[in-house]
Amino acid sequence: HRLGAGCRAQEVGFGRFLANDKVTIARLLEGWSEQTVLAVNGRHVLAIQDTSEINFRTTPQRQRGLGEIGKGVGRGVLVHAMVGVDAATGSCLGLVAGAVYTRPGRIQTPHRQRTLKDKESRRWIETAAAAKSVLAQAASVTVVADRESDIYAEWATLPGENFHLLTRVMHDRAVAGGGTLASVATKLAFVATRAVELRATPKRVARQAVLSLRFGAVEVQRSEGPDAKGLPKTVALTLVEVI
Repeated sequence: HRLGAGCRAQEVGFGRFLANDKVTIARLLEGWSEQTVLAVNGRHVLAIQDTSEINFRTTPQRQRGLGEIGKGVGRGVLVHAMVGVDAATGSCLGLVAGAVYTRPGRIQTPHRQRTLKDKESRRWIETAAAAKSVLAQAASVTVVADRESDIYAEWATLPGENFHLLTRVMHDRAVAGGGTLASVATKLAFVATRAVELRATPKRVARQAVLSLRFGAVEVQRSEGPDAKGLPKTVALTLVEVI
């Protein structure tokens, strides 16, 4: 109904399009990056990825293959998408890669005992890997992701000369020589400060915040488990902390 914008003929047209056997999720995703491939030429691209939950109002009798979302109280589909943004101007360059999927049910095997191919979090690595070919003409690529993308296999396999990862830390990883990321950070000197304006929200008034920055080289150690086989014992990274 929304696609048709109130026009019955357009609603019927979209319905027939989506019902066509040749229209598949895989084919639709392939089309995401067609224009983006050309738009990124020579640019520094921020390849930003995240997951959205699309909730459908439904009943137990009309779930139509929809999977659990959120804390299991809703039903819908998940869309994991990566968008390309020009690092210099902030302009949106287009969609890069991603996945649309549902959760078939609860998995009983604990997360730490499963291999990466059996984890939902593999989408972070697979999407970033797909970006390498889509963004091949970019001068430089920085993949930006949230805490769930803090995966050792990602650090160990994806970075390249012009392909970087910028990920929020979730695990206080052990580092070579002793200690963890948190203990290493406390020993780094602050090198810069910057004031930023925080807009008002329903829960806070507008104010100015002062951020302090420090960073340094670290070498994180591999965590043992099903995913450790074949990966290097350590990976060299740059730790950036903003307070």
